[in-house]
Amino acid sequence: MRLHEWEGKELFREAGILVPRGGVAQTPEEAVRIAAELGGEVVVKSQVLAGGRGHAGGIRTANDPAVAGEVAALLLQTPIKGCQPEGVLVEEKLDLVRELYLGLAVDGVAGRPAVVVSAEGGVDIEAVAARRPAAVRRGHLAPLAGLDRARAGELTAGLEAPGAAEVLCRLHEIFAANEALIAEINPLAWGSDGRLVALDAVIEIDEAAVFRLPRWQPRVRPVPGETRVGGMTFVELEGEIGLVCSGAGLGMATMDLIAERARPANFLETGGGITRELMAQALRLVLARPGLQGVLINIYGGINPIHEGALGVAEVLAEGIGVPVVAKALGNHQEETWAILEAAGVEVVRALDSETAVTALLNRVGRGG
Repeated sequence: MRLHEWEGKELFREAGILVPRGGVAQTPEEAVRIAAELGGEVVVKSQVLAGGRGHAGGIRTANDPAVAGEVAALLLQTPIKGCQPEGVLVEEKLDLVRELYLGLAVDGVAGRPAVVVSAEGGVDIEAVAARRPAAVRRGHLAPLAGLDRARAGELTAGLEAPGAAEVLCRLHEIFAANEALIAEINPLAWGSDGRLVALDAVIEIDEAAVFRLPRWQPRVRPVPGETRVGGMTFVELEGEIGLVCSGAGLGMATMDLIAERARPANFLETGGGITRELMAQALRLVLARPGLQGVLINIYGGINPIHEGALGVAEVLAEGIGVPVVAKALGNHQEETWAILEAAGVEVVRALDSETAVTALLNRVGRGG
């Protein structure tokens, strides 16, 4: 889940990272008011959840409040990469000496956070790395160790910017506290007054972690018909075969198999964890659809205790549901899981492929062949 620039800068302010004075406007009149309060030349920036705003004309300057209003009116009506602006950020224009880059990201290959710094900011950092590899410095952090001042000093030593290490430490605090996938300042500007100021903010939060982050839960925008609860994602569809899966990819693939001979009644993926309570809640969501003919449970637990999830399924089945349930459950504690499900009346498929489980359920509801 990517945050708007102004939301990222709110985090920066709270963490003690300097940002330009300014405010968000939803109308040209608000932009005029903010520009008048700031005085002097301002920068008006389209607030869209897309990169490359500058190249697309989404960042412009205005030398007086009236012009700021005109610019805001234009930007508010101009989509960028298919995204409609959700306001404009009006900020003071600063006198800059040079621009730097600081960023953190989850390195999926290394399995740990990566720090990237460069003395060349304000441009695409990937392009800088391709053109001049020596201009970009990288380092990895131990996942649980954090970032101390000494290590931050080593990473930012080549920037020749006093205070950069402190900014990097504060950026890491934001990165960790908000379970971010990316947190970057591009550019971090060295002003003529000797201060380091974050001119932009890019924060992308791991959406699977939002249920632990109350601040950002209102920012999750479900698609029409989608429900998100307890880490699950549920979308009601028009079919008659219910589905509970442990993962979006597994869910989509299983839906495709069902669709060859029947219609999926829903999409449901359990999110990052499987518990008794979550599986009971998931099954109740699926069973609430009128006209349901059967339910397929397709879960894999590498480290998740899927036997705990099986207890949730058994809890719901004990209430009497009136439709057949078939399950393919592989992974951690799978034999115990099978025993719990079978005792509850579930047909357990021990095959590795999902096709066998889908066929078993469709045969039960008269959709075989």
